[in-house]
Amino acid sequence: MGESARTTSGQDVASGDDSTPGEAWSRYLPDGLLADMLSVASGGSCWDRVERIGGWERIIAWAQANQLRAIAGFVRAASTDPAYGGDPEQVGASVCAEVGLITRVSPRTADGRVGDAVALVERLPAVLDALAEGRISLAGARAVGEETGSLSEDLLPEVQSRVLRRSGEQTPSQIRAATRRAVAGLDAAAVRRRAEKVRQERHVRLIPEPDGMATLSAYLPAADAVGVYGVLDDCARRAAGPGETRTIDARRADALVDFVLDRLVQPGRCTPENDAPDAGSAGPRTPCPRPGIGRSSRDRARVQVRVTVPLTTLLGLDQLPGELAGFGPVPADVARELAAVGTWRRLVTDPLSGALLDYGTTRYRPPPHLAEHVIARDQTCDFPSCRVPAHRCDLDHRVPHHPDTDRGATSADNLGARCRGHHQLKASPGWHLTRQPGGTVVWQSPTGHRYRRLPPPSAEPAATIDAPPFQR
Repeated sequence: MGESARTTSGQDVASGDDSTPGEAWSRYLPDGLLADMLSVASGGSCWDRVERIGGWERIIAWAQANQLRAIAGFVRAASTDPAYGGDPEQVGASVCAEVGLITRVSPRTADGRVGDAVALVERLPAVLDALAEGRISLAGARAVGEETGSLSEDLLPEVQSRVLRRSGEQTPSQIRAATRRAVAGLDAAAVRRRAEKVRQERHVRLIPEPDGMATLSAYLPAADAVGVYGVLDDCARRAAGPGETRTIDARRADALVDFVLDRLVQPGRCTPENDAPDAGSAGPRTPCPRPGIGRSSRDRARVQVRVTVPLTTLLGLDQLPGELAGFGPVPADVARELAAVGTWRRLVTDPLSGALLDYGTTRYRPPPHLAEHVIARDQTCDFPSCRVPAHRCDLDHRVPHHPDTDRGATSADNLGARCRGHHQLKASPGWHLTRQPGGTVVWQSPTGHRYRRLPPPSAEPAATIDAPPFQR
């Protein structure tokens, strides 16, 4: 290196130190100079290569800490900038929206980053300093923030001190456990407050996965989660038998689908207590139905889901993928199967242009055909980073509707699918929305940055031209 560098322990480490077989990159305090040196270092022994990996990990933590400080500074500046209107709730929504746009992450991820920034800068400065020095990862820092959310301010310094003593040797899950122990030892009531708070955050989420699959995630109180899993596991185990080829995991998944969609299993039928002869009867017990067996479309829960299918795919002439609303592309055979089931809303498209050829009736106003057209056209909220399905969004007038004037027509050009949060954001100070010829939607933020949302085809055209999703 040519000169000494300081490590996280405060000791000098010089190039060629006899105590190490090479540069101890993983022990240097991270900064721009270290990043420059690592970017040109190459080759060497396996020891050298592992050290460079450790050095880059510190650089990543350092960069994340500095980005969080920048985000917190943006929050403070926006709160006093007249362009943002001054209302704390509107300012917060605008800040989160623009952080998501400039970093090209989802709204949920952007909200998390802003929350991390505020929590670490204002409540946990020692943890943020440790992140900047590479002594803790962002995941570990976030764990400390989450576990201390209900702790009184005067106890935060002591918790930080206890947790950071060994954080450099621990994984994020170990840091989380250490933080919980520290909080419980200092303020047992905070543990109860946190339990009450997180219970209100229970949810179910749909996460798209590759190859036409998805993850359905449920965040539940532990007792409820264990109970639900126990019922699914019991049904899956009872479904085993001669000729059964599904794994136990697949049978649990099928049991969940049967419970929710097919309604084949009545409440209480699959419990051990009810899977027994009736009281006073010597007859055989009622077996739990085998998950995934005997499924009938007439019993399926009447939940309308939209699947968009190219006409040529529907006719079996090609294998172009379909589009499942709220999920994304699905293989051609899956799209054809879904389109054949009456409770799925089928949308047929031209495979060359992706334009709609026909669409069914619907329940919504504006007029049914117009509402359905906008939903099918937009597919999701038209905010550039948002993936909320269009059928769950508001059909919002881009130009406010004024029945006594010629402005704000209820037309396809003036209507757009916007989730409730981004519908409200559009009306916040400093935000402007325009729709360009061809369907590109441009959002302009209070800072003057402009972000594009290109119009998605109703189905992927045969020839696709790539275009950048943002412009500034």
